[in-house]
Amino acid sequence: MHKINQRIKDKLDYILNILVIIFIILFNRTSIVYSANNNWVEVSKTAEGIQYIDRDSIDITEKDIIELTTKYLKTDSNTSKKIEENIYTMKINCLTNKFKDISVNGKKKLTAKWEDPNGDKLLDDLISDVCNNV
Repeated sequence: MHKINQRIKDKLDYILNILVIIFIILFNRTSIVYSANNNWVEVSKTAEGIQYIDRDSIDITEKDIIELTTKYLKTDSNTSKKIEENIYTMKINCLTNKFKDISVNGKKKLTAKWEDPNGDKLLDDLISDVCNNV
């Protein structure tokens, strides 16, 4: 009787291990989100950074509202070396030329508000490129 119980326990342990592995694979995809299937195109460059658009992510969600994924590479203005990289999911209103970041590096911004680019060349170029080429 003890031998049968041990066999059942071993099989249950095996099944549990397989389920844990499947769970980890299915729910641990944060690194895949940023690296897979991106079509990054440089839109603008300044001494402080470079702005990219993922052309494959562009989606018209409402009339004159475009949702897309962008990447901003902050660079050292003296050496041009990369300091920081951020991935944004943003919406752009082509009628008002305003934008809002709805997520940054995969973290949703629930309080995102429409903002004016306020003369930021990278944002102005991004908005112009997206609104004129979609």
